[in-house]
Amino acid sequence: MADASWLTDPTGAHELRYWNGTSWTEHVSDQGTPGQDPLTTELPPPAAAIPPPPGPPPAASGGGKPSWKDRLKQVADQGKALADQGKQKLAEQQSRRTEQWSNDPSTLWFGESKNAATSAAGVSKARYRITKDRVWIESGLLGTRTESVPLWAIKDMDVRIAVWQQGKDVGDVVLSLEDPSYGAGQDTFDVSGSTEGTTSGQVVLDNVESPYAVLDLLAPLISEARTKKTVERQSSYVHNMTPGAPYGAPTAPAPAPAPPPAVQQPDMVDQLRRLGELRDAGILTEDEFAAQKAKLLA
Repeated sequence: MADASWLTDPTGAHELRYWNGTSWTEHVSDQGTPGQDPLTTELPPPAAAIPPPPGPPPAASGGGKPSWKDRLKQVADQGKALADQGKQKLAEQQSRRTEQWSNDPSTLWFGESKNAATSAAGVSKARYRITKDRVWIESGLLGTRTESVPLWAIKDMDVRIAVWQQGKDVGDVVLSLEDPSYGAGQDTFDVSGSTEGTTSGQVVLDNVESPYAVLDLLAPLISEARTKKTVERQSSYVHNMTPGAPYGAPTAPAPAPAPPPAVQQPDMVDQLRRLGELRDAGILTEDEFAAQKAKLLA
């Protein structure tokens, strides 16, 4: 005969029913939630037990209440079962996400945080993807938060390898942003998990495999994106300075300054005639007339 244990409810009304070793009891369980359902008919004994039980058995003597230790263990077992179920669902979700990214033609690279505590359970605390124009980050264990950083906003990159990462081809790719506001709310990407420095202007892809290969992939993409952004900003400036001009139109050259007016030279014959009149009128002496005439002719 089977030992005392939780077994499949022979009535089919519940998921499990407790067999105390000699007879079926009124104690039942559905999806880890205990309850009571007294039997109205006598049922045949079970053939064997099916481990593991969902929780501790209830007190067998006289319908007494279970001890506080039994209740505490039952709660702990139920919590562990729920946590394992949540981890399994998250692992399945991340597996589907990996397949989706790998089949997406816009994906140039994707990876995840190789954190020992979470990777052992088949899940990761953060996942990363690089496309032609953005770096995408999905983070969270209890829930998923998706954020992205445009490549043109990245002004510098570096690889940071801690002592525990050496020899594993694992490191942190640190992306420095041109404006700290672009990095707001990025605290979950920090390997330390600290919320300090959420406006530091950095995004960290922590514990990724082959960090230098990721750096080599990002370098030309960021250079191209920043060049395009510079042209776009210049075009926008031209458009704002010259209303009606289309974006990307070259700046119209400034009009050439007008040449200065030519100084009109007085007629030499007229000047000689006036000098002669001044001499004839006695205003100029003969010597003064000769000096002025020589100066004019020179």
